[in-house]
Amino acid sequence: MFDVISIGSAFQDVYVFSKKFKVVRDSRTTTGTAQMFAFGTKIELDDILFEIGGGATNTSYTFARQGLRTACISRVGDDGSGKEVSKFLKKNRITDKLIIDRQRRTAHSVVFLGKKGERTLLVYRGAAHNFSSRDFNLNGIKNTKWLYISSLAGNLSLLEKIMRYANSHNIKVALNPGKLEIRQNKKKLAKIIKTVKILFVNREEAVMINKRAYGDDQGLLKDLTQLCPNVIAVTEGAGGSLVADGQKHYHIKIKPVKSIDTTGAGDAFGSGFLAGYIKNHGNIQKAIALACANSASVVQKIGAKHGLLTKASKVQKSRVTIQKIK
Repeated sequence: MFDVISIGSAFQDVYVFSKKFKVVRDSRTTTGTAQMFAFGTKIELDDILFEIGGGATNTSYTFARQGLRTACISRVGDDGSGKEVSKFLKKNRITDKLIIDRQRRTAHSVVFLGKKGERTLLVYRGAAHNFSSRDFNLNGIKNTKWLYISSLAGNLSLLEKIMRYANSHNIKVALNPGKLEIRQNKKKLAKIIKTVKILFVNREEAVMINKRAYGDDQGLLKDLTQLCPNVIAVTEGAGGSLVADGQKHYHIKIKPVKSIDTTGAGDAFGSGFLAGYIKNHGNIQKAIALACANSASVVQKIGAKHGLLTKASKVQKSRVTIQKIK
């Protein structure tokens, strides 16, 4: 019996570092800035780092470090990177339920880090972008109390199928949909969201779902609560987060930390929240405290996993301010 099974992507992340990389202003880009390096030449790297990433491996690692019995379901290629993902899971006592894709390679991302932890990614989604109900054995999830589902590359039909199975087997679900899911059929997504126990979205995704003004905290929570009557968490990086539990609304702020790499911060918050929720029998404030501490810790290290807290880590509640929203 598992406490929680993570379902989502598995990546091989490659971090590259060079003083030759420059960030310049460029109005032609969507962000107003661009990553620049000379074209048609050889660029010397100062360092290179290989890490295992992706929503399923990131969240399952938090659960394992928090002492929960956990497994990871994802898709990887029949290649060296896929074997590295499997090796990582087994090393960290996470049950390997990986699906091997014989046609596509394991997903990869190349990460260029900025001075303040901001990043530019080159992403190849590969096997992680090809979830199919044909190779997804639902019987493999029946012996668990919780599912933590991150992006399934927009496959709402598969998500719907998993939710039906979970609901019929009394398995609780925490859902962190990605933009690919949100951009699909809104009515189908709304129907799915109604049955989840905990919903995680960032503020941009919350606006996409509800079409509310970006800064309308109460409006966002009100609309999301109508979709998901249980627990909702809306994150905004250093800007804090909003949480609703069906009765009360909270605005959470955390004391700033020096951010080195924001990769995996959302996964750290969501998995920290669920771990705290499970271990503290549904106590929202303790779940929030662990979520904030976990995400604040991970951004102080390079990679999506090195800063994740263990069950022995002290959670500094004084760093978190929780305000009730009327």
